[in-house]
Amino acid sequence: MHGCDGCTACCKVLKICELNKPGNTWCRHCNIGVGCGIYDTRPESCRVYECVWLQTQRGGRPIAFELRPDKSRVVMGVTNQGDDLVLYVSPDRPDAWKRGGMVKLVEEMHAKGFTVIVSCGELVQKV
Repeated sequence: MHGCDGCTACCKVLKICELNKPGNTWCRHCNIGVGCGIYDTRPESCRVYECVWLQTQRGGRPIAFELRPDKSRVVMGVTNQGDDLVLYVSPDRPDAWKRGGMVKLVEEMHAKGFTVIVSCGELVQKV
Protein backbone atom coordinates (compact mmCIF):
# COMPACT_ATOMS: atom_id res chain seq x y z
CA MET A 1 0.00 0.00 0.00
CA HIS A 2 1.28 3.46 -0.85
CA GLY A 3 1.17 6.49 1.44
CA CYS A 4 -2.22 7.72 0.27
CA ASP A 5 -3.89 5.00 2.37
CA GLY A 6 -7.23 5.08 0.57
CA CYS A 7 -7.39 8.82 -0.08
CA THR A 8 -8.42 9.33 -3.70
CA ALA A 9 -9.35 13.03 -3.68
CA CYS A 10 -6.70 13.97 -6.25
CA CYS A 11 -8.19 11.35 -8.59
CA LYS A 12 -11.23 13.59 -8.82
CA VAL A 13 -10.13 17.21 -8.67
CA LEU A 14 -6.91 17.13 -10.70
CA LYS A 15 -6.68 17.09 -14.48
CA ILE A 16 -4.69 14.16 -15.92
CA CYS A 17 -3.65 14.98 -19.48
CA GLU A 18 -2.23 11.52 -20.25
CA LEU A 19 -5.67 10.02 -19.58
CA ASN A 20 -7.68 12.85 -21.15
CA LYS A 21 -9.26 13.25 -17.72
CA PRO A 22 -10.65 16.72 -17.00
CA GLY A 23 -10.50 18.19 -13.53
CA ASN A 24 -13.40 17.66 -11.15
CA THR A 25 -14.44 14.29 -12.55
CA TRP A 26 -13.50 10.92 -11.16
CA CYS A 27 -10.74 9.11 -12.99
CA ARG A 28 -12.11 6.00 -14.68
CA HIS A 29 -9.30 3.98 -13.03
CA CYS A 30 -10.06 5.18 -9.49
CA ASN A 31 -11.54 2.82 -6.94
CA ILE A 32 -13.00 5.60 -4.80
CA GLY A 33 -11.77 5.41 -1.21
CA VAL A 34 -9.46 2.51 -2.09
CA GLY A 35 -6.87 3.59 -4.64
CA CYS A 36 -5.78 3.48 -8.24
CA GLY A 37 -6.84 0.50 -10.32
CA ILE A 38 -3.76 0.92 -12.54
CA TYR A 39 -1.33 1.96 -9.78
CA ASP A 40 1.65 0.02 -11.18
CA THR A 41 1.15 1.42 -14.70
CA ARG A 42 -0.32 4.84 -13.86
CA PRO A 43 0.77 7.87 -15.92
CA GLU A 44 3.93 9.80 -15.08
CA SER A 45 2.00 12.83 -13.79
CA CYS A 46 0.29 10.57 -11.25
CA ARG A 47 3.58 8.89 -10.32
CA VAL A 48 5.33 12.14 -9.47
CA TYR A 49 2.45 14.01 -7.84
CA GLU A 50 2.30 14.21 -4.06
CA CYS A 51 -0.12 16.53 -2.37
CA VAL A 52 1.18 18.82 0.37
CA TRP A 53 -0.55 16.76 3.06
CA LEU A 54 1.26 13.59 1.97
CA GLN A 55 4.60 15.41 1.71
CA THR A 56 4.30 16.67 5.28
CA GLN A 57 3.58 13.21 6.65
CA ARG A 58 7.09 12.08 5.73
CA GLY A 59 8.77 15.15 7.17
CA GLY A 60 9.30 16.11 10.76
CA ARG A 61 6.29 18.46 10.81
CA PRO A 62 3.17 16.62 9.64
CA ILE A 63 0.01 18.66 9.28
CA ALA A 64 -3.20 17.53 10.96
CA PHE A 65 -5.10 14.43 9.84
CA GLU A 66 -8.23 16.56 9.40
CA LEU A 67 -6.43 18.31 6.51
CA ARG A 68 -5.96 15.06 4.58
CA PRO A 69 -7.67 15.68 1.23
CA ASP A 70 -10.40 13.07 1.62
CA LYS A 71 -11.26 14.56 5.03
CA SER A 72 -10.93 18.29 4.24
CA ARG A 73 -12.17 17.98 0.63
CA VAL A 74 -9.18 20.10 -0.42
CA VAL A 75 -6.16 18.81 -2.34
CA MET A 76 -3.18 21.03 -1.58
CA GLY A 77 -0.37 21.54 -4.05
CA VAL A 78 2.37 24.07 -4.67
CA THR A 79 3.40 26.11 -7.68
CA ASN A 80 5.88 28.86 -8.46
CA GLN A 81 8.83 26.84 -7.06
CA GLY A 82 6.95 26.30 -3.81
CA ASP A 83 6.10 29.95 -3.15
CA ASP A 84 2.38 29.53 -3.79
CA LEU A 85 0.00 27.12 -2.07
CA VAL A 86 -2.77 25.95 -4.39
CA LEU A 87 -5.99 24.64 -2.90
CA TYR A 88 -7.80 22.45 -5.41
CA VAL A 89 -11.44 22.41 -4.39
CA SER A 90 -14.23 20.48 -6.08
CA PRO A 91 -17.08 22.70 -7.32
CA ASP A 92 -19.52 20.48 -5.41
CA ARG A 93 -17.86 21.66 -2.14
CA PRO A 94 -16.68 25.22 -3.00
CA ASP A 95 -16.50 26.34 0.63
CA ALA A 96 -14.40 23.37 1.81
CA TRP A 97 -11.30 25.58 2.09
CA LYS A 98 -13.17 27.87 4.48
CA ARG A 99 -13.83 25.14 7.07
CA GLY A 100 -12.09 23.83 10.17
CA GLY A 101 -8.35 23.59 10.27
CA MET A 102 -8.03 24.65 6.64
CA VAL A 103 -8.86 28.24 7.62
CA LYS A 104 -6.08 28.21 10.20
CA LEU A 105 -3.63 26.74 7.69
CA VAL A 106 -4.45 29.46 5.13
CA GLU A 107 -3.88 32.13 7.78
CA GLU A 108 -0.55 30.55 8.77
CA MET A 109 0.59 30.36 5.16
CA HIS A 110 -0.30 34.03 4.61
CA ALA A 111 1.65 34.96 7.75
CA LYS A 112 4.69 33.11 6.36
CA GLY A 113 4.49 35.10 3.12
CA PHE A 114 2.95 32.45 0.89
CA THR A 115 0.41 33.32 -1.77
CA VAL A 116 -2.66 31.10 -1.45
CA ILE A 117 -4.59 30.31 -4.61
CA VAL A 118 -7.97 28.57 -4.68
CA SER A 119 -8.78 26.60 -7.82
CA CYS A 120 -12.45 25.60 -7.91
CA GLY A 121 -13.73 24.53 -11.31
CA GLU A 122 -13.22 27.40 -13.75
CA LEU A 123 -12.62 29.89 -10.92
CA VAL A 124 -9.02 30.49 -9.86
CA GLN A 125 -8.44 33.22 -7.30
CA LYS A 126 -5.85 34.47 -4.87
CA VAL A 127 -7.19 34.64 -1.33
